[in-house]
Amino acid sequence: MKASLFAGMGYSERHKFPFTWPVPPAYADPDISVRSYKEGMDECELAEAVGFDWLSFSEHHYSGRITTGTPAVIAAAVAERCKKIKIAVLGHLLPLNNPVRVAEELALLDNLTDGRLVAGFLRGTPNEDQVYSVNPAEGRGRLLESMDLILKALTEPQPFSWEGRYYQYRTVSVWPRTVQQPVPPVIVGTRSDDTIRYAAENRLGLGVSFLPVDEVAVITNKYRHWCEEAGWTPGPDDIVYRGSIYVAETDELASKWFEGLMRSKPGPNIPLRRTVAEAIQSARTGGPFDLRGLVAGSPEGDVVGNALGINFLGGPDTVVKQMKEFHDRCGVGVIDMPFQQNNVDHKAVLEELALFGKHVIPQLREV
Repeated sequence: MKASLFAGMGYSERHKFPFTWPVPPAYADPDISVRSYKEGMDECELAEAVGFDWLSFSEHHYSGRITTGTPAVIAAAVAERCKKIKIAVLGHLLPLNNPVRVAEELALLDNLTDGRLVAGFLRGTPNEDQVYSVNPAEGRGRLLESMDLILKALTEPQPFSWEGRYYQYRTVSVWPRTVQQPVPPVIVGTRSDDTIRYAAENRLGLGVSFLPVDEVAVITNKYRHWCEEAGWTPGPDDIVYRGSIYVAETDELASKWFEGLMRSKPGPNIPLRRTVAEAIQSARTGGPFDLRGLVAGSPEGDVVGNALGINFLGGPDTVVKQMKEFHDRCGVGVIDMPFQQNNVDHKAVLEELALFGKHVIPQLREV
């Protein structure tokens, strides 16, 4: 298995934010914002140094917890400091963007990184439609048409016109061509049947976020079945799972941290389905792991994890068992993780990354 750091570039004093979306700009101090991006880049550099395989960036708006409204910009900046690791833009929220512009950004990034780009196509959470006044009823149609157009723009060697339902272009002629031919690896982030099938039929990867293992297995089983019908078998890098994490030196320290988080009442709705002790014990004994309940942000979808909680929690061996279950039951080959939690500061994130690199990554290599 491979490890990916989801680089949210969160504002370092995000623990002071209200649990609402959007986060008012009044909470942003420019000096702290500048420092926060520097800290986020330091975290990316350490992740590369300790053995992570990917760095991932996602488009989110009006949020101080994931401060990457234009993911291509931060991906380009980080790629100048991290010279070997894969740069995964997971991804652009396609209904909100001009698809030709997305194709141009992806082609440019693949050149700037000398072929290290992994691209991602997403619909996005409903709250983000209002950012650019997109009609939510058109989101699914815009996503599907955008994917068709972007893939053609990245592969068509001659200028072409496009007359679609949502997009019309007299001439499309994207420069530069991508380094990776015919296109960089593409991950479709979805749990909907139409886009799962789209990914399978177009030989694209699949990304699933924050769901428990039983629900992910249902999705990936559909995907692999439709891949088989399309005449191909997805490889290890084609199934990506994004889950939030807190790893400590021992299970007991991880439990103590989580219980403290619960006592801090980080959100208006914390329906714990299982206790921390039960979840960790289940992982120790090889049983299914399903720890839900931590509302990391607004119910509308701001912040990593939404209402699904900490997906990976415990000491290194326990976390490996939790991740291995996603591999064994769902075929997941890449685990994408945000280490920035509301009450975990930059120093603590660096300590977690170092611990993960020393004790977890070597075990994942064997899975």
